[in-house]
Amino acid sequence: MKYIFYLISLFALAQENNSHPYITTLSPITLFSTQDGETEGIWSFSKVSPYDFKLLAEDSFTVIHLGEDHPPIVKTVYGTIATSIVGTPSMAVSSDGHYGLTTNHIWRGFDFFDKLEYPLDEKISLEQKKKDKNTIYQLSNMIFVVDLEDPEHTVVDKIHMDDVPVHILSHPDGKRFFVLGHESFSTFTLKNGKLVKLAKSKIPFGQGCFWIHPNGKNILASRSKNWKTKETIAEWFEIKEDKVIFKHQLEIDSSVDSNYQIMGGILRITPDGKRGFISQRTFDNGINFADILIADLTLKKPKITGVIKQVGDGIESFAFHPNGKLAVATCLEKTKNSLAVIDISSEKPKILYYLDAAGGSQGIEFSPEGDKLFLGSPAHGRIEVYDVKGDFELVKNQKFIKIGYGHNSLSIGPRYFSN
Repeated sequence: MKYIFYLISLFALAQENNSHPYITTLSPITLFSTQDGETEGIWSFSKVSPYDFKLLAEDSFTVIHLGEDHPPIVKTVYGTIATSIVGTPSMAVSSDGHYGLTTNHIWRGFDFFDKLEYPLDEKISLEQKKKDKNTIYQLSNMIFVVDLEDPEHTVVDKIHMDDVPVHILSHPDGKRFFVLGHESFSTFTLKNGKLVKLAKSKIPFGQGCFWIHPNGKNILASRSKNWKTKETIAEWFEIKEDKVIFKHQLEIDSSVDSNYQIMGGILRITPDGKRGFISQRTFDNGINFADILIADLTLKKPKITGVIKQVGDGIESFAFHPNGKLAVATCLEKTKNSLAVIDISSEKPKILYYLDAAGGSQGIEFSPEGDKLFLGSPAHGRIEVYDVKGDFELVKNQKFIKIGYGHNSLSIGPRYFSN
C-alpha cells in the first residue's frame, strides 16, 4: 500500500514538473559530460575548410545541475582537461556528487586520428609531459578530478599514469575508483579531492572497457589483443580487497547464434547483477547490423547465453531503467543515430521500437527515479532528453541541454551541497 502511495506521489510531482517551461528532475542531480576536441575533424565543426587535420579545438567538460524547481544550471569549461572519444562513454562521479573523474589516454583506435597533427604534443615525450604541470596535452595518460560544486568547476587534481587509462568507474562501496589500462587495473580513493592510489593489479594485455558488478566483488570487461584486427572478448575478474584478479574469458554457449567481432567492447551490467549486455561491434561499418550479446552472470562460471539480433550498425552504449523492465541501446549510423528501446523483463529480451537520436550518440543515463533519460551527442553538441511514460514508453522532449561539441562520455550523480 505504501508503495502505491509512493508511485501516486511521484506521478503527481512529475505532472507538476511538466508544467515548467524548462527541463526538471524529481530530485537534485548533476550531469557530468566530457567533450573531445579531436572530433572536430569527424563532424566538421572546425572553421578551417578544407580541413587541414591540424587540431585547433580544445577538450572541454560541461557540468549540469538539474532539479524540480529551477532551469538547468550549465557551465562548459575549455582547456583544463584532456579526454578521448576512443573508449567507453561513461566515467565516474563520487558518491556524494562532489567530484567528477575522467581519464585521457594515448590509445587511438581509429585510422582517422592517425592523420591529426597535435601542435602542443609535437616532439614532446611522455616523460617530458609528466614534468610539465601546466600544459594539457592531448596525447597523455592522465586522470583528472573536477569539482562539480565550485561554480568555476576547477580541476582539483590531475595525475599521470604509466599505463593507458581507458576507463574509470566508481565502486559500489562509494569510496573507491577502479581504472582499467591495457595491462593493469589501478585502484584509488579520494581524500579532499586528491587521488590516493591503493593498488595496481597486473592483468593480461587488452584494449577495451569494463563494468563493476553491483556485488562489488566482480568485474565484467570486454577487451581485445588488437582492437582493429582481433575479436573483442568478454572477461571475468574478481576483486579481492583492492586488487583485481583475472579469472577467465566468457565462452559463447553453442545455442547462441552470434559471435565475437572486432571493434566491440562497450558493455554494462543490469542493476540486479544478473546479466551483462555487450556490444558486438561499436563502430558503424555501413555494411551490416551488430548484435547485443547477453552474459548470464548468475552462473558459477559466467558465459554468453543470449543475444538480441541485428540491433544497429554499431552499438555504442546501454542504460537500464530502475523499474528493471526497460533498457535502451544507442545505435550508430552514418547520418542521424537511433535509440533502441528494449524489453528486458522476460528471459529473452526483445526490441520494442526505435527512436530518433542526434548524431554520434555516446553517453546515456536514466535519472535516479527513472522519469528522464539523457543522451549525449558529439555531432550536435547537446544532451537530448526523453521523458519516460509508464513502463516502456519514451517520448523525446523538444528541449535539450547545450554542451560543447565532441561529447564523448556522460555520468550522473546527486547534486552536492556543502552547506
